[in-house]
This record gives sequence, structure tokens and C-alpha cells, in this order.
Amino acid sequence: MELKGKDRYNPELIPRLEESVDKQISDNTFDLSTNLVLLRMYQFFPDQTNSTVLVKILVKALMQLPGTDFTQCAYLVPQRFQLEEPIANLLTLAQYAECMQFKEFWEVASKCKYLWESIPGFEESIRNFALHAINLTFSQIRKQKLGEILSLTGKDLDALVKERVANSGWQVVGEVVHLGNALKSQIGKSSGSNVLEVSQFGPLMGL
Repeated sequence: MELKGKDRYNPELIPRLEESVDKQISDNTFDLSTNLVLLRMYQFFPDQTNSTVLVKILVKALMQLPGTDFTQCAYLVPQRFQLEEPIANLLTLAQYAECMQFKEFWEVASKCKYLWESIPGFEESIRNFALHAINLTFSQIRKQKLGEILSLTGKDLDALVKERVANSGWQVVGEVVHLGNALKSQIGKSSGSNVLEVSQFGPLMGL
């Protein structure tokens, strides 16, 4: 949605902007500029702030990692909302995700799934971001550790690994997943083993 001039400060447009957020959810899109306009409207007209829409915007923004969309949106959220649930939970989740502390992320996420029940693709987006981080960090990883980072087990983990083997050049040898990203020589090896353990990067991956 494109707004010009004084329309950016016209409170009568708030319902249209809120409808745009719902359309982004139904269409599986994200319009940062429109959402920022709405958040600024809420700043100018705080009595019209809709906390449910705030949550929707922040959830959609968090799905854009590794982009900075969440930071830009959260900056415009009034302090009084940031200090209270459920937005306080989203800020915590964002901090863990941005610091790549995925174990802590999934622990908190398991307690507030209601925040994104109506927003398709949230957990998939976070897992894609985690996979992005894994590929930047490791050349190979034990399957169990991969599952901990992605919060996947059993058939779900097997299906993801199988898909990556088919489409991303992964290889599986026993319980070790080789990521095919040529980082082995850059990162080094764990002592007594040629498998890079996630525990070597505990502060990074939260394990």
C-alpha cells in the first residue's frame, strides 16, 4: 500500500492499514514500509493502537530473519507494550534468534505458540534461518545436534535431511551430516574427531 503526503498521518487510514496486515498473512507476503507507517500511526494516535495487530506485525517481521525487519518494527512499538506479554515474549524470542541461541528460542516458543497459530510458516521460517546459520558455521554436524537446533526429531528430522540431501548437496554418513559447504578447512576440527560439534560454539547456538 502506497501512502503519500498527509495520508501518512491520517488516522482514518488505520483500519485500511490493519487490513493490509491481515492480507499479508493470508497472501504469505510482507510489506515492511506499510507496516512501519501503521506503527508510526499508532505512535501518533496511541488510543487507536491494536495490540493484536502489533503482535501480527512483529511475528511477520521475525519471519524475515536474517533481515533487520523485526528490529525496525520493534523500535516503533510503544514501551508500555514491550514490557508486557505477549510482545515481551516476542522480543525475547527475537533476541535468542538473532544471537543464534536456538535451544533457548525453542524452549520459549513452546510456551507461546498461540502467538502465531493464525500465521502460516512461522516455525518453518525460523528453521530456515537456523539452517542458514548452520551452513555459515559448520561443514558437518551430528544429526542429533542438528535436530536440537531445529527442534525436530524422528520422521520430521529425517524428512528435512532427506530433502536437503536431494536439493542442497548434503550427505549423510552414519549419524554425521556433511553440509557440502567447504568450511572444513576454515573452521578446524574438534580434537580426536573430524566432526564439528555444536558444543564448540555453545554461545553461538545455545547448546
